[in-house]
Amino acid sequence: MQTEKAGKTRDEYKKNNRGKVLQLIATGMCANRTQLTQAMGLSKMAITKIVGEMLQMGLLSEKEPVLGDEPGRSPVGLCISADAPKVIGLLVQREYCEAVLCDFGLQILKRETVYYGDKMDRDMLMSYVYRILDTILYGESNILGIGVSSVGPVSSSTGMILKPFYFFGIKDVPISTLLQERYALPVFLDHDNQCAAIAEYLYGNARSYSDVLYLGVGSGIGCGIISNGHRYRNERGLPPEIGHVTIDMKGRRCPCGSRGCVEMYARTPEVLKKLQYHSGRFYDYKTYCGMTDDPLVERILMDMVDQLSAATVSAVNILNSQILILGNDAIDWNIRYVRRMEELINERRFVEWSDPVIVKKAFFRKDDFILGAACNVLTQVFGGNMLFD
Repeated sequence: MQTEKAGKTRDEYKKNNRGKVLQLIATGMCANRTQLTQAMGLSKMAITKIVGEMLQMGLLSEKEPVLGDEPGRSPVGLCISADAPKVIGLLVQREYCEAVLCDFGLQILKRETVYYGDKMDRDMLMSYVYRILDTILYGESNILGIGVSSVGPVSSSTGMILKPFYFFGIKDVPISTLLQERYALPVFLDHDNQCAAIAEYLYGNARSYSDVLYLGVGSGIGCGIISNGHRYRNERGLPPEIGHVTIDMKGRRCPCGSRGCVEMYARTPEVLKKLQYHSGRFYDYKTYCGMTDDPLVERILMDMVDQLSAATVSAVNILNSQILILGNDAIDWNIRYVRRMEELINERRFVEWSDPVIVKKAFFRKDDFILGAACNVLTQVFGGNMLFD
């Protein structure tokens, strides 16, 4: 049973409970009132009241009970209503931007993508963003908000894309303010890897875990952190950065100003350059990841895994993460590289007496970033901060 604590009002707990009920239904963790009662620790009467309110609001619908093997009446099923509001997810990447319209179950209803030209500045970036959002929003009225997932660094508290590396020199984009002014909708921004982590935590392969580390391997190397069921954020809204963990104190100079950052050795363009140079073949990253019978390719990719694990185990030791989710280009890894990453992390981590750290590829594969953008709005709903005023 949830009880009130100092600093929390009765109204806040009411909103939190309603948001949690909606989350459990939307993410598939509960399918009826009986399961909600068990998961929430509330009375049957309290759950009945909450569900009744949501049915009236058009957020939930009832569905025919599924007959089971056990005797007795099967409980009436619950699902997200087709009339429930929708959310927008916007992804800003180094080569393209993308937008989706999603329901509360994270199903993609519309999708628009546009690739940039050779030249870019802040105004051009926003013109691309407006183009795809205008298309997504055309004919839609019941929209709750816009979630933005972007290359970093970003500040989620100020709604700013700060100064990403390898991004045409674009910096200090007040994207949340610009979108709020144009569309008159609430906007929530976070780093793309943080967004991916929350998508996996709510709907994907990390649903059964409270402490999650997400590792995104691509043009840069980033991470997302879920700690004790909460997305990591510092007071200034800055995301964590695993790509700039030093693995060689006397190594190559990084654009960040440090030396030997793991990003200088294991990000996709660096590994691809090494593979092409030593093999004399010019395949893409995914093709190389499938060439497990080539000793040269195998050696280079295993070396990449070793470098990534050296940085990742430092984060695991700090956070005591239960699961590591591999995303972005790591989706293309052969399962041998996934298992090797798991083996190295568990060999090197400090706390040996706890359960082993599990390593899995992202459930949503390369859609983690864009679906995580939509989750920026959904987490506000599930936290009781929207819909229940």
